[in-house]
Amino acid sequence: MTGTFILSLDTEIAWGTDTWKLPRYAHCFDNYRPIVRRLIDLLDAYEIPATWAVVGHLFLKPESRRSLIVASPDVSQVNWYHAPDVIAWIRAAKTHHEIGTHTFSHVYTDDPEITREVWEAELRDCVHIHREHGLKIRSLVYPRNQVKYLDSLPKFGIIAYRGREQNWYQGLPKRIHRPVHLLDRTIGIQPPTYDLKTLKVNDQLVNLPSSQFLMAYDGIRGRIPTTSRVRQARLGIEQAVKRGELYHLWFHPFNLGTSEAMFDALEQILRLVVARREKGGLQVMTMAGAAGEMLKYG
Repeated sequence: MTGTFILSLDTEIAWGTDTWKLPRYAHCFDNYRPIVRRLIDLLDAYEIPATWAVVGHLFLKPESRRSLIVASPDVSQVNWYHAPDVIAWIRAAKTHHEIGTHTFSHVYTDDPEITREVWEAELRDCVHIHREHGLKIRSLVYPRNQVKYLDSLPKFGIIAYRGREQNWYQGLPKRIHRPVHLLDRTIGIQPPTYDLKTLKVNDQLVNLPSSQFLMAYDGIRGRIPTTSRVRQARLGIEQAVKRGELYHLWFHPFNLGTSEAMFDALEQILRLVVARREKGGLQVMTMAGAAGEMLKYG
């Protein structure tokens, strides 16, 4: 049996950050370009393809008439919401990455204002902007993992989405999820891996649930040792190899700006992935690649 590793990256810069949190991550957003260049180089070094789930608005230039962001005298803040240069770098990488979608403007399906009509308009805008750049959308990452309107995805050519992490504490009362989640990450408990045969939603769509969010080093999360993050990933990789299952890692590229330790943790994990791949026990795939194989062969 061969395990499967997927890395998905929520590529949004500041689109998914609440206004009151913007100052907290300003240094990450201001340094987003060098962070992404370094990330691309790291993935090239280990030959790891990733699914970059890109907020559609990032394709636009600041002066675009379609921009939802009013031009600001502070150029850096304008660049928090536009990034055609970043997308070009990803596409020019030596390693062939997938450009998926994270909706056009990072909308939340739990918001009552995001009706089916609004949701489909968002996806339609994404399809158009991708097509303008010679791209086709095959994968979707829901903002804040708020999964809804699954039946609409095939209309836009989407065959894969990242489902919610099926962790051991999901059945506990929601009021204690955060402390239990932090405990889980601190101890480095084995994350969930998934039997690929159970992930097809139907003949057109596959759910590729997350296994582990690679935590940033901001706030209380900064107290969690790097060893715990890496241990959790190692356990997930080993279980995926042993069972022939999926281990799905994800994070936001800007998270890498919270500490140099974040890059260290990621590189240690990539080394584990490559070691297992070289032994023939692990395949590295994009979301679209994995879903395409599953739909092809059933």
